[in-house]
Amino acid sequence: MRKHSALVMILLCLLFGMFKPIQVYAVNNFKEGVYKAVDLNFSPNSTYFIQNISNTDSIRVFIFDENQLEIQSIQLEPTQRRYNLVPLKPEYRIALVGKGEAYIDVG
Repeated sequence: MRKHSALVMILLCLLFGMFKPIQVYAVNNFKEGVYKAVDLNFSPNSTYFIQNISNTDSIRVFIFDENQLEIQSIQLEPTQRRYNLVPLKPEYRIALVGKGEAYIDVG
């Protein structure tokens, strides 16, 4: 009987350990790549800014609409001041080209 009780207790501990809540943190730093605005959870009613946080490398930012038309382009030099982005709709794409690292946040 003790063996069964111990086995049940171990299984319960393992079962409850598997269902721990996972903490998710918002990521605001982006490296070279293409990102969908909907995947980044940007709100269409908010104004966002972008800044190059790299000390040595520049980065180029392109914003494309749902028809793949370029609607904004910014060259960000190292540690340059922040720039406002156009209002981002969920279907927009953000392309970052260069070795720098961009920081995007609500303005």
